[in-house]
Amino acid sequence: MEADRFEQERLPWMVAYGLPAGWTGKARSAGEAVGARVVPVDQLNRLARTAATVCDAPFAVVNVITADEQHQIAAHGLEPGICSREDSMCAQVFRSGTTTVVPDASVDARFRGNPFVTGALGDVRFYVSVPLVAEVALGSLCVFSPYPATLEPKDQAVLESLAEHVTDVLQLQFRGRQLDAALAEAALSNERLKTFAGEISHDLRTPLTTILGHLEIAEDQTADERVAGNLRKASGAGKRMLATLEELLEYSTTSQRLEARELDLSALTDKVTADIRGLVSQSGARITSSGGSVRGDDAQLRALAQNLLVNAIRYCPADRLPRIRIEAVTEPGMSGMVVHDNGLGIPAADRARVLAPLGRLNRAGEPQGTGLGLAICARVAQAHGGTITIGDSPDGGAAITASWPVRS
Repeated sequence: MEADRFEQERLPWMVAYGLPAGWTGKARSAGEAVGARVVPVDQLNRLARTAATVCDAPFAVVNVITADEQHQIAAHGLEPGICSREDSMCAQVFRSGTTTVVPDASVDARFRGNPFVTGALGDVRFYVSVPLVAEVALGSLCVFSPYPATLEPKDQAVLESLAEHVTDVLQLQFRGRQLDAALAEAALSNERLKTFAGEISHDLRTPLTTILGHLEIAEDQTADERVAGNLRKASGAGKRMLATLEELLEYSTTSQRLEARELDLSALTDKVTADIRGLVSQSGARITSSGGSVRGDDAQLRALAQNLLVNAIRYCPADRLPRIRIEAVTEPGMSGMVVHDNGLGIPAADRARVLAPLGRLNRAGEPQGTGLGLAICARVAQAHGGTITIGDSPDGGAAITASWPVRS
Protein backbone atom coordinates (compact mmCIF):
# COMPACT_ATOMS: atom_id res chain seq x y z
CA MET A 1 0.00 0.00 0.00
CA GLU A 2 2.83 2.37 0.87
CA ALA A 3 4.54 1.58 -2.45
CA ASP A 4 1.31 2.31 -4.35
CA ARG A 5 0.99 5.70 -2.64
CA PHE A 6 4.64 6.46 -3.43
CA GLU A 7 4.12 5.74 -7.12
CA GLN A 8 0.92 7.80 -7.21
CA GLU A 9 2.82 10.78 -5.82
CA ARG A 10 5.48 10.36 -8.52
CA LEU A 11 3.02 9.89 -11.38
CA PRO A 12 2.61 13.60 -12.34
CA TRP A 13 6.38 13.91 -12.68
CA MET A 14 6.61 10.85 -14.90
CA VAL A 15 3.74 12.12 -17.07
CA ALA A 16 5.33 15.56 -17.34
CA TYR A 17 8.56 14.01 -18.61
CA GLY A 18 6.63 11.86 -21.08
CA LEU A 19 8.17 8.71 -19.60
CA PRO A 20 6.09 5.64 -20.40
CA ALA A 21 5.12 2.97 -17.89
CA GLY A 22 5.32 -0.71 -18.71
CA TRP A 23 8.43 -2.71 -19.51
CA THR A 24 8.69 -3.81 -23.14
CA GLY A 25 10.96 -6.75 -22.42
CA LYS A 26 13.92 -5.42 -24.38
CA ALA A 27 16.44 -2.63 -24.05
CA ARG A 28 15.86 0.57 -26.02
CA SER A 29 18.12 3.51 -26.71
CA ALA A 30 17.49 6.86 -25.06
CA GLY A 31 16.77 8.29 -28.50
CA GLU A 32 13.71 6.08 -28.65
CA ALA A 33 12.47 7.15 -25.24
CA VAL A 34 10.05 10.05 -25.10
CA GLY A 35 11.66 11.25 -21.91
CA ALA A 36 15.07 11.60 -23.53
CA ARG A 37 13.68 14.21 -25.89
CA VAL A 38 12.01 16.42 -23.32
CA VAL A 39 14.81 16.97 -20.80
CA PRO A 40 17.86 19.23 -21.42
CA VAL A 41 20.17 16.34 -22.28
CA ASP A 42 23.34 18.35 -22.99
CA GLN A 43 23.27 19.99 -19.58
CA LEU A 44 22.66 16.70 -17.80
CA ASN A 45 25.38 14.98 -19.84
CA ARG A 46 27.87 17.58 -18.63
CA LEU A 47 26.85 16.98 -15.02
CA ALA A 48 27.23 13.22 -15.53
CA ARG A 49 30.71 13.75 -17.00
CA THR A 50 31.69 15.86 -13.99
CA ALA A 51 30.39 13.20 -11.62
CA ALA A 52 32.49 10.54 -13.36
CA THR A 53 35.57 12.79 -13.16
CA VAL A 54 35.08 13.40 -9.44
CA CYS A 55 34.96 9.66 -8.76
CA ASP A 56 37.71 8.81 -11.28
CA ALA A 57 35.27 6.35 -12.86
CA PRO A 58 34.59 5.70 -16.55
CA PHE A 59 30.78 5.76 -16.37
CA ALA A 60 28.06 7.97 -14.94
CA VAL A 61 24.33 8.19 -15.68
CA VAL A 62 21.28 10.22 -14.67
CA ASN A 63 18.40 7.82 -14.02
CA VAL A 64 14.70 8.54 -13.76
CA ILE A 65 12.88 5.53 -12.40
CA THR A 66 9.25 4.88 -13.31
CA ALA A 67 6.93 2.27 -11.84
CA ASP A 68 8.34 -0.37 -14.23
CA GLU A 69 11.52 0.95 -15.81
CA GLN A 70 14.78 2.77 -15.31
CA HIS A 71 15.46 5.44 -17.92
CA GLN A 72 18.99 6.71 -18.37
CA ILE A 73 18.12 10.20 -19.59
CA ALA A 74 21.76 11.33 -19.67
CA ALA A 75 25.08 9.49 -19.56
CA HIS A 76 28.85 9.71 -19.75
CA GLY A 77 30.98 6.85 -21.10
CA LEU A 78 28.12 4.84 -22.59
CA GLU A 79 24.99 5.18 -24.66
CA PRO A 80 21.98 5.83 -22.40
CA GLY A 81 19.30 3.15 -22.43
CA ILE A 82 16.35 1.68 -20.58
CA CYS A 83 16.09 -1.40 -18.43
CA SER A 84 13.41 -2.95 -16.27
CA ARG A 85 13.04 -1.65 -12.74
CA GLU A 86 13.54 -5.22 -11.53
CA ASP A 87 17.05 -5.28 -13.05
CA SER A 88 17.97 -1.76 -11.93
CA MET A 89 20.52 -1.46 -9.14
CA CYS A 90 19.46 2.11 -8.35
CA ALA A 91 15.80 1.09 -8.04
CA GLN A 92 16.76 -0.81 -4.88
CA VAL A 93 18.22 2.21 -3.09
CA PHE A 94 16.93 5.47 -4.64
CA ARG A 95 14.14 5.79 -2.08
CA SER A 96 16.56 5.62 0.85
CA GLY A 97 17.31 9.34 0.81
CA THR A 98 21.00 8.70 1.37
CA THR A 99 24.01 8.10 -0.84
CA THR A 100 24.92 4.47 -1.47
CA VAL A 101 28.64 3.74 -1.89
CA VAL A 102 29.69 0.18 -2.78
CA PRO A 103 33.44 -0.49 -3.26
CA ASP A 104 32.78 -3.90 -4.86
CA ALA A 105 29.23 -4.87 -5.84
CA SER A 106 30.21 -8.50 -6.46
CA VAL A 107 30.58 -9.06 -2.71
CA ASP A 108 27.67 -6.88 -1.59
CA ALA A 109 24.61 -8.91 -0.57
CA ARG A 110 22.23 -6.39 -2.15
CA PHE A 111 23.79 -6.47 -5.61
CA ARG A 112 25.93 -9.54 -6.16
CA GLY A 113 23.09 -11.36 -7.93
CA ASN A 114 22.09 -8.38 -10.08
CA PRO A 115 22.48 -8.92 -13.85
CA PHE A 116 24.52 -5.69 -14.09
CA VAL A 117 27.02 -7.27 -11.71
CA THR A 118 26.97 -10.93 -12.76
CA GLY A 119 27.87 -10.19 -16.38
CA ALA A 120 24.40 -10.84 -17.84
CA LEU A 121 23.90 -7.12 -18.52
CA GLY A 122 27.10 -5.59 -17.15
CA ASP A 123 30.15 -6.05 -15.00
CA VAL A 124 29.75 -3.38 -12.30
CA ARG A 125 32.08 -3.40 -9.31
CA PHE A 126 32.54 0.12 -7.89
CA TYR A 127 29.07 1.66 -7.59
CA VAL A 128 27.75 4.96 -6.19
CA SER A 129 24.11 6.06 -6.27
CA VAL A 130 22.92 9.48 -5.07
CA PRO A 131 19.11 9.87 -4.90
CA LEU A 132 17.54 12.66 -6.93
CA VAL A 133 14.81 14.02 -4.70
CA ALA A 134 12.58 16.95 -5.66
CA GLU A 135 9.12 16.83 -4.11
CA VAL A 136 9.39 13.07 -4.50
CA ALA A 137 12.24 10.66 -5.23
CA LEU A 138 12.73 10.69 -9.01
CA GLY A 139 15.79 8.53 -9.60
CA SER A 140 19.51 8.74 -9.11
CA LEU A 141 22.85 10.13 -10.18
CA CYS A 142 24.84 6.94 -10.58
CA VAL A 143 28.61 6.46 -11.04
CA PHE A 144 30.15 3.02 -11.62
CA SER A 145 33.24 1.18 -12.77
CA PRO A 146 34.18 -2.42 -13.68
CA TYR A 147 36.96 -2.19 -11.07
CA PRO A 148 36.66 -2.03 -7.27
CA ALA A 149 37.37 1.41 -5.78
CA THR A 150 36.67 3.65 -2.83
CA LEU A 151 35.22 7.15 -2.49
CA GLU A 152 36.70 9.86 -0.31
CA PRO A 153 34.23 11.83 1.89
CA LYS A 154 35.14 15.10 0.14
CA ASP A 155 34.41 13.54 -3.25
CA GLN A 156 31.10 12.18 -1.96
CA ALA A 157 30.15 15.72 -0.89
CA VAL A 158 30.93 17.04 -4.37
CA LEU A 159 28.90 14.22 -5.92
CA GLU A 160 25.92 15.02 -3.70
CA SER A 161 26.19 18.68 -4.71
CA LEU A 162 26.12 17.65 -8.37
CA ALA A 163 23.01 15.56 -7.67
CA GLU A 164 21.33 18.67 -6.30
CA HIS A 165 22.12 20.48 -9.55
CA VAL A 166 20.66 17.59 -11.53
CA THR A 167 17.51 17.75 -9.40
CA ASP A 168 17.24 21.50 -10.01
CA VAL A 169 17.42 20.92 -13.76
CA LEU A 170 14.73 18.24 -13.61
CA GLN A 171 12.50 20.32 -11.36
CA LEU A 172 12.82 23.36 -13.63
CA GLN A 173 11.93 21.20 -16.60
CA PHE A 174 8.93 19.81 -14.74
CA ARG A 175 7.62 23.26 -13.81
CA GLY A 176 8.18 24.46 -17.36
CA ARG A 177 6.14 21.59 -18.76
CA GLN A 178 3.41 22.27 -16.21
CA LEU A 179 3.33 25.91 -17.30
CA ASP A 180 3.23 24.92 -20.98
CA ALA A 181 0.30 22.62 -20.27
CA ALA A 182 -1.55 25.33 -18.33
CA LEU A 183 -0.99 27.90 -21.08
CA ALA A 184 -2.14 25.44 -23.74
CA GLU A 185 -5.28 24.70 -21.75
CA ALA A 186 -5.96 28.42 -21.26
CA ALA A 187 -5.48 29.07 -24.99
CA LEU A 188 -7.85 26.20 -25.83
CA SER A 189 -10.40 27.52 -23.35
CA ASN A 190 -10.16 31.01 -24.87
CA GLU A 191 -10.64 29.62 -28.37
CA ARG A 192 -13.70 27.66 -27.24
CA LEU A 193 -15.09 30.77 -25.58
CA LYS A 194 -14.52 32.87 -28.71
CA THR A 195 -16.17 30.22 -30.87
CA PHE A 196 -19.13 30.02 -28.50
CA ALA A 197 -19.47 33.81 -28.37
CA GLY A 198 -19.37 34.02 -32.15
CA GLU A 199 -21.98 31.29 -32.62
CA ILE A 200 -24.32 32.75 -30.01
CA SER A 201 -23.96 36.25 -31.47
CA HIS A 202 -24.69 34.99 -34.96
CA ASP A 203 -27.68 32.91 -33.85
CA LEU A 204 -29.24 35.73 -31.82
CA ARG A 205 -28.76 38.48 -34.39
CA THR A 206 -31.42 37.27 -36.83
CA PRO A 207 -34.30 36.85 -34.37
CA LEU A 208 -33.39 40.12 -32.65
CA THR A 209 -33.47 41.96 -35.99
CA THR A 210 -36.90 40.45 -36.63
CA ILE A 211 -38.14 41.62 -33.23
CA LEU A 212 -36.88 45.15 -33.87
CA GLY A 213 -38.67 45.21 -37.20
CA HIS A 214 -41.98 44.22 -35.61
CA LEU A 215 -41.51 46.81 -32.85
CA GLU A 216 -41.09 49.55 -35.47
CA ILE A 217 -44.21 48.38 -37.31
CA ALA A 218 -46.20 48.30 -34.06
CA GLU A 219 -45.00 51.80 -33.15
CA ASP A 220 -46.10 53.14 -36.55
CA GLN A 221 -49.54 51.52 -36.24
CA THR A 222 -50.46 52.60 -32.71
CA ALA A 223 -52.24 55.87 -31.94
CA ASP A 224 -51.67 55.57 -28.21
CA GLU A 225 -48.66 57.72 -27.31
CA ARG A 226 -48.06 55.84 -24.07
CA VAL A 227 -47.88 52.54 -25.95
CA ALA A 228 -45.72 54.13 -28.62
CA GLY A 229 -43.33 55.39 -25.94
CA ASN A 230 -43.02 51.93 -24.44
CA LEU A 231 -42.38 50.47 -27.89
CA ARG A 232 -39.63 53.04 -28.50
CA LYS A 233 -37.97 52.10 -25.20
CA ALA A 234 -38.14 48.42 -26.12
CA SER A 235 -36.76 49.19 -29.57
CA GLY A 236 -33.91 51.24 -28.08
CA ALA A 237 -32.99 48.43 -25.72
CA GLY A 238 -33.10 45.96 -28.59
CA LYS A 239 -30.84 48.15 -30.72
CA ARG A 240 -28.30 48.36 -27.89
CA MET A 241 -28.40 44.59 -27.60
CA LEU A 242 -27.94 44.24 -31.36
CA ALA A 243 -24.93 46.57 -31.23
CA THR A 244 -23.45 44.44 -28.44
CA LEU A 245 -23.99 41.27 -30.47
CA GLU A 246 -22.39 42.86 -33.53
CA GLU A 247 -19.31 43.84 -31.53
CA LEU A 248 -19.16 40.46 -29.81
CA LEU A 249 -19.26 38.77 -33.20
CA GLU A 250 -16.53 41.09 -34.48
CA TYR A 251 -14.40 40.37 -31.39
CA SER A 252 -14.79 36.60 -31.72
CA THR A 253 -13.96 36.54 -35.43
CA THR A 254 -10.84 38.71 -35.26
CA SER A 255 -8.29 36.28 -36.69
CA GLN A 256 -4.55 35.94 -36.47
CA ARG A 257 -4.39 34.90 -40.11
CA LEU A 258 -3.43 38.13 -41.81
CA GLU A 259 -2.85 39.33 -45.33
CA ALA A 260 -0.48 42.16 -44.54
CA ARG A 261 0.24 44.83 -47.11
CA GLU A 262 1.19 48.50 -47.25
CA LEU A 263 -1.87 50.74 -46.82
CA ASP A 264 -2.18 54.48 -47.32
CA LEU A 265 -3.35 55.89 -43.97
CA SER A 266 -5.23 58.84 -45.52
CA ALA A 267 -7.17 56.53 -47.83
CA LEU A 268 -7.91 54.18 -44.92
CA THR A 269 -9.16 57.12 -42.85
CA ASP A 270 -11.42 58.28 -45.69
CA LYS A 271 -12.95 54.80 -46.02
CA VAL A 272 -13.63 54.51 -42.31
CA THR A 273 -15.06 58.02 -42.14
CA ALA A 274 -17.43 57.11 -44.98
CA ASP A 275 -18.45 53.94 -43.09
CA ILE A 276 -19.56 56.01 -40.08
CA ARG A 277 -20.82 59.02 -42.07
CA GLY A 278 -24.05 59.26 -40.09
CA LEU A 279 -22.31 59.45 -36.71
CA VAL A 280 -19.75 61.93 -38.05
CA SER A 281 -22.45 64.18 -39.48
CA GLN A 282 -24.62 64.02 -36.37
CA SER A 283 -21.73 64.82 -34.01
CA GLY A 284 -20.06 67.47 -36.15
CA ALA A 285 -16.77 65.58 -35.78
CA ARG A 286 -13.73 66.65 -37.77
CA ILE A 287 -11.34 63.83 -38.62
CA THR A 288 -7.92 64.47 -40.14
CA SER A 289 -5.01 62.24 -41.08
CA SER A 290 -1.29 62.95 -41.14
CA GLY A 291 -0.84 60.71 -44.16
CA GLY A 292 1.91 58.15 -44.40
CA SER A 293 1.40 54.40 -44.51
CA VAL A 294 0.63 51.51 -42.22
CA ARG A 295 1.39 47.85 -42.88
CA GLY A 296 -1.21 45.28 -41.96
CA ASP A 297 -4.39 43.47 -42.90
CA ASP A 298 -6.80 45.84 -44.66
CA ALA A 299 -10.04 44.51 -43.14
CA GLN A 300 -8.67 44.29 -39.61
CA LEU A 301 -7.05 47.73 -39.68
CA ARG A 302 -10.30 49.16 -40.98
CA ALA A 303 -12.09 47.61 -37.98
CA LEU A 304 -9.36 48.95 -35.68
CA ALA A 305 -9.62 52.51 -37.00
CA GLN A 306 -13.41 52.44 -36.99
CA ASN A 307 -13.63 51.39 -33.34
CA LEU A 308 -11.12 54.04 -32.31
CA LEU A 309 -12.94 56.79 -34.23
CA VAL A 310 -16.37 55.76 -32.95
CA ASN A 311 -15.10 55.73 -29.37
CA ALA A 312 -13.49 59.16 -29.79
CA ILE A 313 -16.77 60.61 -31.09
CA ARG A 314 -19.11 58.94 -28.62
CA TYR A 315 -17.08 59.84 -25.57
CA CYS A 316 -16.48 63.47 -26.43
CA PRO A 317 -18.25 65.83 -23.99
CA ALA A 318 -21.44 67.44 -25.23
CA ASP A 319 -20.00 70.95 -24.84
CA ARG A 320 -17.41 70.53 -27.59
CA LEU A 321 -17.17 69.17 -31.14
CA PRO A 322 -15.03 66.06 -31.60
CA ARG A 323 -11.63 66.76 -33.15
CA ILE A 324 -9.72 63.61 -34.07
CA ARG A 325 -6.28 63.15 -35.66
CA ILE A 326 -4.89 59.88 -37.02
CA GLU A 327 -1.12 59.60 -37.38
CA ALA A 328 1.09 56.82 -38.65
CA VAL A 329 3.57 55.25 -36.23
CA THR A 330 7.03 56.38 -37.36
CA GLU A 331 9.23 54.42 -34.94
CA PRO A 332 11.88 52.43 -36.88
CA GLY A 333 10.93 48.81 -37.44
CA MET A 334 7.35 49.44 -36.29
CA SER A 335 4.03 50.11 -37.98
CA GLY A 336 0.62 51.15 -36.74
CA MET A 337 -1.47 54.21 -35.99
CA VAL A 338 -2.04 56.76 -33.23
CA VAL A 339 -5.49 58.30 -32.72
CA HIS A 340 -5.63 61.62 -30.85
CA ASP A 341 -8.90 63.08 -29.57
CA ASN A 342 -10.05 66.08 -27.55
CA GLY A 343 -12.29 64.20 -25.13
CA LEU A 344 -11.93 63.62 -21.41
CA GLY A 345 -9.09 61.13 -21.77
CA ILE A 346 -8.70 57.89 -19.84
CA PRO A 347 -7.18 57.93 -16.34
CA ALA A 348 -3.92 55.99 -16.03
CA ALA A 349 -5.44 53.70 -13.38
CA ASP A 350 -8.19 52.58 -15.80
CA ARG A 351 -6.16 52.07 -18.98
CA ALA A 352 -5.50 48.36 -18.58
CA ARG A 353 -9.11 47.66 -17.62
CA VAL A 354 -10.69 49.35 -20.66
CA LEU A 355 -8.62 47.19 -23.01
CA ALA A 356 -10.11 44.00 -21.56
CA PRO A 357 -13.42 42.61 -22.87
CA LEU A 358 -16.39 44.32 -21.18
CA GLY A 359 -14.12 46.89 -19.53
CA ARG A 360 -16.02 50.14 -19.05
CA LEU A 361 -15.41 53.41 -17.25
CA ASN A 362 -19.11 54.13 -16.52
CA ARG A 363 -18.49 57.84 -15.96
CA ALA A 364 -21.46 60.08 -15.26
CA GLY A 365 -22.92 61.73 -18.33
CA GLU A 366 -21.25 59.36 -20.81
CA PRO A 367 -23.12 56.89 -23.02
CA GLN A 368 -23.10 53.30 -21.84
CA GLY A 369 -20.94 51.30 -24.23
CA THR A 370 -20.57 47.56 -24.72
CA GLY A 371 -17.03 47.44 -23.38
CA LEU A 372 -15.85 45.60 -26.50
CA GLY A 373 -14.61 48.39 -28.78
CA LEU A 374 -11.13 48.77 -27.33
CA ALA A 375 -10.92 45.02 -26.70
CA ILE A 376 -11.43 44.50 -30.44
CA CYS A 377 -8.66 47.01 -31.12
CA ALA A 378 -6.37 45.16 -28.72
CA ARG A 379 -7.07 41.85 -30.48
CA VAL A 380 -6.29 43.38 -33.88
CA ALA A 381 -2.99 44.71 -32.57
CA GLN A 382 -2.19 41.33 -30.97
CA ALA A 383 -3.02 39.53 -34.20
CA HIS A 384 -0.36 41.70 -35.87
CA GLY A 385 2.12 40.85 -33.11
CA GLY A 386 1.76 44.17 -31.30
CA THR A 387 -0.03 46.00 -28.51
CA ILE A 388 -2.36 48.88 -27.69
CA THR A 389 -1.15 51.64 -25.39
CA ILE A 390 -3.13 54.58 -24.01
CA GLY A 391 -1.65 57.96 -23.17
CA ASP A 392 -2.55 61.63 -22.97
CA SER A 393 -3.04 63.61 -26.16
CA PRO A 394 -1.79 67.20 -26.54
CA ASP A 395 -5.29 67.89 -27.87
CA GLY A 396 -6.60 67.39 -24.34
CA GLY A 397 -8.02 63.88 -24.61
CA ALA A 398 -6.58 60.42 -25.11
CA ALA A 399 -3.85 59.24 -27.46
CA ILE A 400 -4.37 55.59 -28.33
CA THR A 401 -1.48 53.87 -30.11
CA ALA A 402 -1.77 50.54 -31.90
CA SER A 403 1.68 49.39 -33.02
CA TRP A 404 3.44 46.21 -34.09
CA PRO A 405 6.77 45.11 -35.58
CA VAL A 406 7.08 45.23 -39.36
CA ARG A 407 7.40 41.68 -40.62
CA SER A 408 9.51 41.06 -43.68
